[in-house]
Amino acid sequence: MRHLTTSAAALIMSATPVFAADLPAPEPIEYVQICDAYGNGYYFIPGTDTCLRIRGRVRAEYRWNNFGDEPNNWTDRRDRSTQTRARGYLRMDARTQTEYGLLRAYIDLFATVDSGRLSQTRETTEFDGADREIVTETSDPTTDMTLDYAFIQFGGMTIGKTHSFYDFWTGYAYGAINTVAYSDVTLWLAGYTFDLGNGLSFSIAAEDQTFRRESVIARDDENNITIGYGGNRTPDLVANLRLDQGWGSAQLMAAVHEVRYAVSYPDSDVGWAVGGGVEVYLPIFTDFMQNTQFALMSSYAQGAMGYVHSDWGVRVFDSVSTENADLTTDDDLTTGWSVAGGLYTEFSDEWNFAIQASYATVNPTRIQDFNQTDAVAKIGWTPVHGFEIGTEIAYRNLDFDLQDGDDDDRFGHDLDGRDIVSVLVRVQRDF
Repeated sequence: MRHLTTSAAALIMSATPVFAADLPAPEPIEYVQICDAYGNGYYFIPGTDTCLRIRGRVRAEYRWNNFGDEPNNWTDRRDRSTQTRARGYLRMDARTQTEYGLLRAYIDLFATVDSGRLSQTRETTEFDGADREIVTETSDPTTDMTLDYAFIQFGGMTIGKTHSFYDFWTGYAYGAINTVAYSDVTLWLAGYTFDLGNGLSFSIAAEDQTFRRESVIARDDENNITIGYGGNRTPDLVANLRLDQGWGSAQLMAAVHEVRYAVSYPDSDVGWAVGGGVEVYLPIFTDFMQNTQFALMSSYAQGAMGYVHSDWGVRVFDSVSTENADLTTDDDLTTGWSVAGGLYTEFSDEWNFAIQASYATVNPTRIQDFNQTDAVAKIGWTPVHGFEIGTEIAYRNLDFDLQDGDDDDRFGHDLDGRDIVSVLVRVQRDF
């Protein structure tokens, strides 16, 4: 023990003293500063004059898929009668004020995992001296990543993936399973917005038309049928005139869309769409109805059904072309229109309610007319700010009006009208 003590003392005495002047100077600390120029939640990125806001959302749903007219999800064993969904969002908004105006970059992406879809593989094998069919089932869930928004704004310019300049009101309910007849599309565009003063603006954009295609049909004189668009050549041209005031907003919009077949014999054609809408804040000052909003809009299109409704499924076509025996072509663009409206109100600080409905119709000249009626109702409970538990019920009626009175259309498809009913429960947290 004495030896150990002596050695320790010698080590201490022989050590070279360290003075404060020999220590490295600490780096200056850059504290995060709040940026209040663009609202709550922004802060300066250290060392820059850029303000950043990071937000997120977590969403969990349980869905009761179509249990309306048969056949439906409940009678077809290959479809999901019920379905789960979990989705996580990440949203980043970076803004810098420049001598040319606001410079903004925005990213909104989400990952989704759904219940696995039933997939069956069949094979025949010998068992007990006879051929037996073996069915192998898989229903593995998959996770999908989606980049919903990614755009840059500089002054009046917008470029990247964002909402179409044609879109106006996009609903008050969740619209998670079925939506009503409005245009609600995020796509790539390059556009410019002119501020005309007093809340009035004019916007014009070139937009990726592949997001708006509702397919086409071409049939030659030998009854060979080709379904599908050709390669993309030109963007859609879209413009709107918008007014924003204290009472609400109103917008007029128009679009031009190229219809180009995958086969050469029908010539390309030009489709178009026009629409208008208004959204107002209703002056209902009662304890039962607060923050009440009402919206009404309509669209008409020829050869551009994607502007009439964003949720047709695969039931409509932008154009139907038929080549006759004399090599002449009857090429007719489909016409269609829609009207949609909705109401949102808050019964209290915790309870909200929304209802919306629409009617849309498509009138091709060589196959069946098609009418689609939608109605969606939603009620939500928000016990804490940014947190909601809600339920939604969606109804859809499909009505096929066959021109020749038969049960089949002119391409041999057996078409029946039907009612579709779906329900979901959602738990959602925004932060």
